[in-house]
Amino acid sequence: FGPLVAASSMGVMAVINGIGRGVVGWLSDKWGRKSTLVFVIVVLGLAQFGVIWAGDIKSESLFLVFAFLSGFGGGAFYRLFATLTPDYFGENYNASNYGLVYSGKLISGLFGGGLGSMVVAAWGDDGAYALAGATSMLAAAIALLLRQPGRPRSGASAPQPQAAA
Repeated sequence: FGPLVAASSMGVMAVINGIGRGVVGWLSDKWGRKSTLVFVIVVLGLAQFGVIWAGDIKSESLFLVFAFLSGFGGGAFYRLFATLTPDYFGENYNASNYGLVYSGKLISGLFGGGLGSMVVAAWGDDGAYALAGATSMLAAAIALLLRQPGRPRSGASAPQPQAAA
């Protein structure tokens, strides 16, 4: 697509990225943090495959829709990490635990662009988006296995915050 669509999609992604964080906070209170995390990662993964499809059928409007969904999923899970960390590890050392979790973004910043360009050079745009989508689906499957350290496995998912008495 042309430069206008590319620039528009990046603008839409940035706006929705911010809005998505608020929506995900609300959803996590309704559905639980772990379920919301899995949902967000699946949306992000499906959006990557949607970008491929929109490009194949040459639909600028669908491309923007999937850019919208990608922006939603791409930022929303960081918001969930901030709440999942104390839920799973407690309030003590929350900042250092969350810092460790969030440091994954550092690795992405250092190596993501170079690795991404290598994937595009080797597999093309469709291959890069397919790899991103598949990686997201794998991450969602792994997120289903999350459990609080030191707790026995049970049918319950992530611990829920206690209501104030």
